[in-house]
Amino acid sequence: MSVHLATRKIIKDWTDYNEHMNMAYYILIFDEAWETMLNKFEMGGAKAQVSKRSTMVVETRTTYNNEVKENEEVDIYCTFFDHDKKRLHLKCEMIEKKTKKTCSNNRKLVSLY
Repeated sequence: MSVHLATRKIIKDWTDYNEHMNMAYYILIFDEAWETMLNKFEMGGAKAQVSKRSTMVVETRTTYNNEVKENEEVDIYCTFFDHDKKRLHLKCEMIEKKTKKTCSNNRKLVSLY
């Protein structure tokens, strides 16, 4: 089951000379959405300051399936695959809101420490 994390509108600063979203901003959007999830489970930045415990992305793999352009909106969804005491394995998907096309996938292995 996937959970909706966020909706983002693509801004001009995130696009390249081809008017497509630049690769770095895919990662930014996924990371910001992931932080939303961490905060819901009291594992985000504020909790890390108090508990001195946090998460760290150990591995990430991002695919670019369809282009995204300025002013388009994307939804970010997260699916959990597996976990143990120290790790989470998940996939985030970026889906263009109008066409429902998957723009990008981002798989993460996150370590809890």
